[in-house]
Amino acid sequence: MDFTSLRVFTQVAHSASFSAAAERLFLTQPAVSKRIAGLEAELSTPLFDRIGRQILLTEAGRRLLPRAEQVLEELADIRRELSHLSEQTSGTLSMATSHHIGLHRMPPILRRYVDRYPDVKLDIRFMESEKACQAVAHGELEMGVVTLPLAPFPQLKQILLWNDPLSFVASKDHNLSSKPTGT
Repeated sequence: MDFTSLRVFTQVAHSASFSAAAERLFLTQPAVSKRIAGLEAELSTPLFDRIGRQILLTEAGRRLLPRAEQVLEELADIRRELSHLSEQTSGTLSMATSHHIGLHRMPPILRRYVDRYPDVKLDIRFMESEKACQAVAHGELEMGVVTLPLAPFPQLKQILLWNDPLSFVASKDHNLSSKPTGT
């Protein structure tokens, strides 16, 4: 059993899809299937029930999932702790952001970050704020720069970085433009 197989297993379990897990992990779908088959063979038990195109965790899969997540989180903690021993910051920072923030707010911040930490590889994924928060909560990403989610995530620390004004716009010829509040 190796860390990559556990990472693949957790992705398939959370997405309930081999192809979605493959896309998130930047692997081919056959590579994901092979990893799962190898893990199932090693454990001598199926981890997923495949019913048509639907994928569900078996009892063994449900029992393995929290333990696999714990092992992967421990590995991430070890990597973070050991990376702090050296004076030079290196590794990969995996993060999510929305398209708007990523295109309009992040470039100058990321330029300064890359200048300061040239040995850190940035893994930036564009996604909706809710999905980004879920990915951080599940340990799939380290951080997100997003609009605040509708539902709170108590396991995440949220820091307000800036206020982003929201404007109503309409053509000057439209009847809504004549109203002072736009309503």
